[in-house]
Amino acid sequence: MNSIEIGNSKKNLDKLLLKIFNYGLKNIQPRNILHKFITVKKNTIFVKESSKIQEYKNIKKIFIVCIGKASTDMAESIKKIFSKSDFKVSKGVVIVNKENFKKISGFNCFLSGHPIPNKNGLEASNFLKDYLTDSGPDDLVLIFVSGGGSALLPSPVKKINLNDKIKMNRILIESGANIKEINTVRKHLSDLKGGNLLKFCFPSRVHCFILSDVIGDDLSSIASGLTVPDNTFFKDAKKVLTNHNIWNITPKNIQKYINIGLSNKELETPKKGDPIFLKVKNTLIGSNMICLQHLKDYCNSNKINSSIWKTNLEEDVKNLAKKFVKDLKKNRFKKPIILISGGESTVNIKGKGKGGRNQEFSLHLSIELKKNFPFQKYSLLSVGTDGKDGPTDAAGAILNQKSIDLIKKKGIKLETELLNNNSYEVLHKIKSLVIMNGTNTNVADVQLLALI
Repeated sequence: MNSIEIGNSKKNLDKLLLKIFNYGLKNIQPRNILHKFITVKKNTIFVKESSKIQEYKNIKKIFIVCIGKASTDMAESIKKIFSKSDFKVSKGVVIVNKENFKKISGFNCFLSGHPIPNKNGLEASNFLKDYLTDSGPDDLVLIFVSGGGSALLPSPVKKINLNDKIKMNRILIESGANIKEINTVRKHLSDLKGGNLLKFCFPSRVHCFILSDVIGDDLSSIASGLTVPDNTFFKDAKKVLTNHNIWNITPKNIQKYINIGLSNKELETPKKGDPIFLKVKNTLIGSNMICLQHLKDYCNSNKINSSIWKTNLEEDVKNLAKKFVKDLKKNRFKKPIILISGGESTVNIKGKGKGGRNQEFSLHLSIELKKNFPFQKYSLLSVGTDGKDGPTDAAGAILNQKSIDLIKKKGIKLETELLNNNSYEVLHKIKSLVIMNGTNTNVADVQLLALI
């Protein structure tokens, strides 16, 4: 096992990387951050964002909606904040994935499908629309959004059925399209996404708290921008499908609807200036970049040499691994060092194996490191902050300089397995998977590469 000297003692490097990751995770979980943004005093709600404070008074009734992988944590946190207030709070709504689901008193809780939408999600969406329609001009709707909201809240337009949406979602995920491209398509097939959710809240006041899993924190893309003006058009949605060569396998109903939408402005998503946005505020409460900074802070406080190395990663895992190594050749880092990076890579799925982007990336990077730096000792942790990497029970993987040799020793044909997108089985055989429960948060992926 690799070890690193901190102070006067040696630490197991794999365990250290996991400890650093868990510290970053803790600092982007709603239970530990939401109270910093929203407080209640007597008959007033205060929302803090940077140096600005938004006040809400004269509220008749409060509606609470939590959508995404962090929903249960969001619900429990806001429930605690309101527990000592005199406000009349309507029974809230929680829509969350299986890994993070649990029942919370005072909330209607829905277990919805992710990453592939399902009938449960459709039922949850219909319930949510009815719930919000009861809100009025003197009410306040508090919406808490986190990653995964797009799949968890399927509400197709009338011309498209749920099966079309499910098929389209699967095609997009496997195409190699990034999350912004995927959500551009999703927004134009939904009566909730792309700001459409606000049509059911209008004319209530709305404040949305957003935990970002999207690189660059484009609020219109997180959970497909439920409460934000959409800056994309039907032409952009069609361009995504044609650029990734999947237009011809797109369900016919969706092809027909997009083609109609190209010329029918009434079908377009709501844009900036629409009256439904007049009484709406959006507050970002966490992001990938904020998480990376917490990882750096941990290293600093423990006198560990580290650097935030790469941010906003969005490329194909194989290309990304090559770029990592190319950069290592150009830069001479003072070792030992922990290089911190984050983002959300993509995988163009061509095989029928089992895996996820972090698992594939870790294997591709290990191959490149072995090829270019055969004597370099390292430990690599690549994981999803939501605790789930692709359609697997793993969050990602942790590897070191011995991993490739161990794969060969076990007779595994790594290149063949990668062509089949079967990274999970490879990593399982060498005991390098990182498996954890749902984390109740989601700010995309992080990588910690320790060089010693």
